[in-house]
Amino acid sequence: MAKEPTLNTITTGYFSTPALNTNFTNIYDAFTNTLSLDGSTPNAMGADLDMNGNDILNAGGLTIGGVDVFTLVNSLTVSTSNPSGGSDGDVWIKVSS
Repeated sequence: MAKEPTLNTITTGYFSTPALNTNFTNIYDAFTNTLSLDGSTPNAMGADLDMNGNDILNAGGLTIGGVDVFTLVNSLTVSTSNPSGGSDGDVWIKVSS
């Protein structure tokens, strides 16, 4: 759910400047507490991201703990028998049938 700033209703012109400034400060604080869709900084996560069961789509890469997950997955060989060939660093997973 999006974070919404708390805005106070300004009902009169008298003493409205402090209330208006408070509203602008609250709007500013709400904007600085968001992630940037265009990648501009600061754009760092300060807490866990709960995807609520939704997928992450169109990821160009995924690095976890310094390991490129896409490269790791692409180097897996799944077979019911010993695979032939391969390169250093490849991972073989034997599937019992």
